[in-house]
Amino acid sequence: MQQTHPFPRRRRYKLPAHEQQDTLLPFVSYLPERSYPHYWQMPAPDDDFAANVAYGRECAGHLLQWLKDNQPYAGGGLLSRIARDIDFDDIDGRGYWIGFFNLLEHALLLSALHLKVFPYVDHYHRTHEGRIWRRQLEERFGRKH
Repeated sequence: MQQTHPFPRRRRYKLPAHEQQDTLLPFVSYLPERSYPHYWQMPAPDDDFAANVAYGRECAGHLLQWLKDNQPYAGGGLLSRIARDIDFDDIDGRGYWIGFFNLLEHALLLSALHLKVFPYVDHYHRTHEGRIWRRQLEERFGRKH
């Protein structure tokens, strides 16, 4: 596999302020026709499918590092924004998203091996319900400082 596109520089993503941190990811950028970031900006696909898959894996690694460095923002919809912007009909670019999602699946597996999965899901449900309940109370009685 000869890599035509050099991998993005590996980095940490921990910054004092969260604003626009996700735009530091190598596959996120602003486009002139959009007022919000485009979350899947990849280089033109290479003829080498394996190289495209490797580049997608590398980008997944950047996402994982971003989540690790910005833990309070996990669950904020970043992965859904990425998926929204991927053109899954682009046959030439499919290696990118195949590598990206395959690496994320392996990372999920590693996490799941260390979890009691359904008790964790139950805990997540309770946490979410608690946030809704708190918001309803704050709206009803006003937030006290």
